[in-house]
Amino acid sequence: MDIPLLIIGALLLGTLTAWYVGMFPYPVGWLLLSVFFIARLIQISQG
Repeated sequence: MDIPLLIIGALLLGTLTAWYVGMFPYPVGWLLLSVFFIARLIQISQG
């Protein structure tokens, strides 16, 4: 597995979990992290 992809995924999961339990009033950065996650997946699939 790709290390940057794992880091981005962990940050995304952590952000959404913190929002879900009420630590953040809004899931800060989830959109940007999602874009980075998808971009990394595309980059990996293209070789």
